[in-house]
Amino acid sequence: MTKVAIVDDHAVVRAGLKYLIEAQADMAFAGEHGGGVGAADFVAAVKPDVTLLDVRMPDLGGIEVLKAILKQNPEARVVMLTTSDTEEDIFRAIEEGALGYVMKESPVETIIAAIASAMAGEVFMTDDVRRIYEARRSVKGLSPRELEVLGLVREGLGNKDIALRLKISDNSVKMHLKRIFFKLGASDRAEAVALALRRGFLI
Repeated sequence: MTKVAIVDDHAVVRAGLKYLIEAQADMAFAGEHGGGVGAADFVAAVKPDVTLLDVRMPDLGGIEVLKAILKQNPEARVVMLTTSDTEEDIFRAIEEGALGYVMKESPVETIIAAIASAMAGEVFMTDDVRRIYEARRSVKGLSPRELEVLGLVREGLGNKDIALRLKISDNSVKMHLKRIFFKLGASDRAEAVALALRRGFLI
C-alpha cells in the first residue's frame, strides 16, 4: 500500500487528490498540508511513501519546500504537481531531486503513473514536460549583468538608455545583447524577452 501525502495551498485541489488516492486499491491517503511553510516538517512527521507537492504557493515556493524535505530525508520521494509549465520551474525541480513533474490538468492515469514511478525511484515526466526540461538543460544561464540588460529591454529602453542606466558603454550593451541572443537562441529583442520569461529568467 503506497501512502501518499499532499502539499497544496488550494483546498479544492487537495480534496480532489484525496478522492483520487482513496479510489486506488493500492494507495492510501497519508495526510495534507495547506501551504509551503511547515510542509517539510509535516512530511517528516507523516512519513509518506510519496508526496505530491505544488510548485507555486504564496507563502513558500514548492522548490524551496522540496529542498527542505530532501534535506531532512534524502530518500523522500516527491512528485511536483502543478499548473506551472515554466522551463525554469521544471528544470529546477528535477535538478533539485523531484522524482516527477506533472501538470494538474493531466489525466488521472498520468498522476497515478507518476506516483507509481516515484515509488520505483524513477523520474516521471510526460513527453511535453521532458521536451521542456531537455530544452532548458541545454541552455546556459544568464549572468547578473545580462539579466539587468534584458530587464531594461523588457521595460522598452533602447541601447543608449540602457547604457546610461547601467553606466556602461553602448558597445558593452551591444555585446551583452549578442551574448543574450546566443544563449537564449533568440533572433531579436522581443523574442529574447519572451524566451527569458518562459524559462523563468525574468519574473
